[in-house]
Amino acid sequence: MEIDATRREPRFALLLNGSNFACEVLQALRQSNVCPRLLVLPEYPPAMKATTRAGPSTEMLTQTSPRSRLLQPGTIEIAYAPRAQQVQCAHLLRQHRIEFILVACWPYLIDKPLLESATKAAINLHPSLLPAYRGPDPIGAQLSCAEPHPGVSLHLLNAQFDQGDIVAQAELIPEPGIYDRASLERRCAILGSELFIGALNGYDAGWNPVPQPPLTGDLANTTANEC
Repeated sequence: MEIDATRREPRFALLLNGSNFACEVLQALRQSNVCPRLLVLPEYPPAMKATTRAGPSTEMLTQTSPRSRLLQPGTIEIAYAPRAQQVQCAHLLRQHRIEFILVACWPYLIDKPLLESATKAAINLHPSLLPAYRGPDPIGAQLSCAEPHPGVSLHLLNAQFDQGDIVAQAELIPEPGIYDRASLERRCAILGSELFIGALNGYDAGWNPVPQPPLTGDLANTTANEC
């Protein structure tokens, strides 16, 4: 996707938990020369679980490749937003004159003061074709179900997990071979970043968000836990 260099770059904050998918989103945005003014991380050190011969263990993401990519040198300020301090985070976003909030993996609901600190919109990037595969691990769920039509949804944030109106949605172009987690995360991140950039560029012309349809039939079984 070509970015119009003469257009003023919107000011947005990226809220992410340091997961591989979230870091892939940040990388895809950077490669498109569309960078957030602020990275916001949750209060706990992001971690990833690994299974060893001794059993399940937790490896702090500060020692992993995704985390190192997140913290690579640059001009993006990093802040933390503990759940109990969302009002302070909202104040920080207002100081930065943030127009858009983009969420890519976040561990808890975002309260109204923080959502409203963005002057234009707060949206979530979810790696599935909502309403299918709501929940904390849509990538893993789609791999487990051998989902033939993976995709990405960009939706408005509201008081419920993964249930806001759809701003943009797209299915991945089929490719030969079997998906693995890393490749599916990367492809969803690239497609999602394109949807986000398109939404930014189209905001002034007006969005037309569409309510998510109710879950019926087999789709009702794809919503395990909240994310």
